[in-house]
Amino acid sequence: MKKVLILGGSHRDIPLIKASQELGYFVITLGDRDYYFGHEYSDKYYKVNFNDLAKVKEIIESEKIDYLLPGSGEESYLNTVQLAQELNIGNLDNLETAKLVHNKWKFKEFCLKNSISTPFGFYYTDNLNLNNIEFPITVKPTNLSGGRGVEVVYDLKNLKESLLNSKELSSEVFLEEFIDGELIAYSVFIKNQKIIYGFTGKDDTYKNKYLITSAYPIQLKAVTQNRLLSEVEKIARLLSLVDGMFHLQAIIKDKVSYIIDVTRRIPGDFYPYLMEYCDKVEYSKAVVKSYIGKTLKNELVATKKQEFFIRHCVMSDKNGLFKEIEIDETLKHRIVFRIDLMKQNTEIKNFENHLIAIIFMNLLTEDKYIINNINELIRPLVV
Repeated sequence: MKKVLILGGSHRDIPLIKASQELGYFVITLGDRDYYFGHEYSDKYYKVNFNDLAKVKEIIESEKIDYLLPGSGEESYLNTVQLAQELNIGNLDNLETAKLVHNKWKFKEFCLKNSISTPFGFYYTDNLNLNNIEFPITVKPTNLSGGRGVEVVYDLKNLKESLLNSKELSSEVFLEEFIDGELIAYSVFIKNQKIIYGFTGKDDTYKNKYLITSAYPIQLKAVTQNRLLSEVEKIARLLSLVDGMFHLQAIIKDKVSYIIDVTRRIPGDFYPYLMEYCDKVEYSKAVVKSYIGKTLKNELVATKKQEFFIRHCVMSDKNGLFKEIEIDETLKHRIVFRIDLMKQNTEIKNFENHLIAIIFMNLLTEDKYIINNINELIRPLVV
């Protein structure tokens, strides 16, 4: 049995772990965080930091690893690319391209230079004159995911405070034009720099407006969808991206899409399952096969009629002791998947960033009442 090493082991990596096993591989995961319970799903794990590349290389050699997979994180992806290049295994972009794609500022520079639709932005330095900045404006660290350090500010005082906070999280920060529009995700597979599968989803937030909680399929206007597809293929062509997945977020305003973030690692919090439920595709298996250089078969042949599922990340609106999740009776029979990320009687100290559970439901149709009230219909009891 061939061995796959995943640089990760969090709950976000479970789709890759299970897909690799279903494809017949022995799966080993890496990660030293105590809350990485994805390790429970792998065949073997090492509680080591995957940023320690010397240690990772030792494990690769001792375990006679056949393939490397990146987990759902920026550092994991970049480390995997570096190791794959050094060891000449797998199918990933070259390291220079990977660093550009996964550095928000470098990617924005690339977009602006090549007339790819993105909000205007500029790099922050300590001697930058802030007095002529137009508000509101978005402060963004260059190398963090999950909305960490991102903030929209409306005046100079708050801008200075936000810059100080962001610099504590990242050594590099940039400022981005704020565009008030609809936040969407566009997850695609490319082959020969052409899109062979695409899924467009709506991203909703709760108390933390920079952390995605609910996601579900949507249909964009044809002119918007076609332009977005064209721009992704332009990015793939200019960067010579290898075959495989590509995930992005964009703001839609007045039928125009503005790309704000991209990645070549799987989207987190079981987002792959949303595509799999809605389109009846085997997205996670396709990702695994692409990373290791195997030819796809029918994994991405979508059903003709897309079904409506919603992925909901359960979060609290306050700190306190988590007791249980209360689910409205009208929704209980619609649940098709649930994974609890927090044990009962656990104290929540940072409710704006702490996920309690992830739940998938089949709503049959786009039910606006459920979508708009989901945080009340599925509510954690916190005392």
